[in-house]
Amino acid sequence: MDRRNFIRSAASLAATPLLPPFSISSANAADTSGYKALVCVFLFGGNDSQNMVVPMTTSEYNAYSAARGGLAEANGLALPLSALRSISPTGLGANSFGFHPAMTNLAALFNTDKKLAIVPNAGPLLAPTSLSQYQGRSVPLPPQLFSHSDMQTHWQTMRPDYPADTGWGGRMADVFRTAASGLLPVSTGLGGGNIFMKGDIVTSYTVKPMQYAGGVIDTSSRIANTALADISWNWTGSGANQYPQDVFVNNNNEARTNLLEQQYANVNKASLDVGAFVTNAMYNATSTTYTLKNAVPGTWPTTNRLAAQLHSVAAMIAARQALGVTRQVFFVSLGGFDNHGDQFGRDLVSGNKTLLSGKHYDLLSQLDVALNAFYRATASMGVANNVTTMTMSDFGRTLRSNGQGSDHGWGGHHLVLGGAVNGGRFAGTFPTVALGTSTDVGEGRLLPAISSDAYAATLASWMGASAGELATIFPNLARFSTQNLNLML
Repeated sequence: MDRRNFIRSAASLAATPLLPPFSISSANAADTSGYKALVCVFLFGGNDSQNMVVPMTTSEYNAYSAARGGLAEANGLALPLSALRSISPTGLGANSFGFHPAMTNLAALFNTDKKLAIVPNAGPLLAPTSLSQYQGRSVPLPPQLFSHSDMQTHWQTMRPDYPADTGWGGRMADVFRTAASGLLPVSTGLGGGNIFMKGDIVTSYTVKPMQYAGGVIDTSSRIANTALADISWNWTGSGANQYPQDVFVNNNNEARTNLLEQQYANVNKASLDVGAFVTNAMYNATSTTYTLKNAVPGTWPTTNRLAAQLHSVAAMIAARQALGVTRQVFFVSLGGFDNHGDQFGRDLVSGNKTLLSGKHYDLLSQLDVALNAFYRATASMGVANNVTTMTMSDFGRTLRSNGQGSDHGWGGHHLVLGGAVNGGRFAGTFPTVALGTSTDVGEGRLLPAISSDAYAATLASWMGASAGELATIFPNLARFSTQNLNLML
């Protein structure tokens, strides 16, 4: 019995809470009119965003280069000035900043389309914090700062001071639950983020990244994770038990006296039901093939793992009417950003260390291509103004080089993309990129100037959450004077 694959499929619907929720009122003030989707892209490992957005004016670039230890040939992390993709943020002068050399498409979305904005130096906080307050521990700080698992949890729950039980994506789904009229819930995951998607009321659903064969969509697969016993089991039944799928389904329908067994059966049955619902809504199916009823436009790379997830998201957005949803929250991810020792590459001619290839370059290239393909698809479908994509990551990284890469930091820069985004600008003040400043808590770790709560709440407000519902989704938001970054048009 290939239990691993079978259980993975059966677990595509997250466990339903056993206890009744108390934190979300049955009265719902959220605006669910029209259609809106929020796509959360988590960059697991801690993106070195100080090389994602770089100051280009002479004095500021020199300070950046010195803080990063010079160019790669000297084991430093400074990108060559000539390689940067220049951008001109509103109010900050022409070509005053540059994107990483791998971010060609995103530079165009920022400069030309004005559909991309930067949220500079944001991160988890428990209160507005100055350097002296940090050093004196005179204000509460997020526990276990600079730890991967803890910082990932802080970003996904927005409750650093509370045991992780729900995520802000799940709490958003609770608030917008009436926006789903069919079996598909508001929240859908593709790239992990189990705590992000967990709510008190709504059970999230998991789908698969788009699968490809021969450079096109593999029509033998579908994104709905429906458990198929006749495929996953090495079945030897006969007579009344010769059809394993019937046995599996009927077994889940049987009543249990044990509450845990009943809970498990309920989740399995819900997974089967939602999987069938999603398949019927999205695909023209035969006995051997699945063809999307609503084709997704554009050219999609077939070897880009983030693009494959976003392709599935785009396909679900294209089928939104059949799926019966007017609000959707998606979680996708790209891992590999923990670049302590693999941030550099080697020049093919000289053999010298370079930042114009290597792990971080490749990751940002994947991000650039995937986000561009996804945005262009939403534009072609006529829903660009209804879909907003945001990035999150464990933390930014140290300005100081360790000789092979960068170490764990705190504040970082983030991308917000969509037709409704007030783009071509920074939603906040870009920090001074130098060592020993009022935002350097050590080794060039930036003290966040923008709380992650305000960043996320801005997008939840755009989705239609009321002020009271924002307080439920982000319980610590009231601690900050800035609660909306004016990111959206």
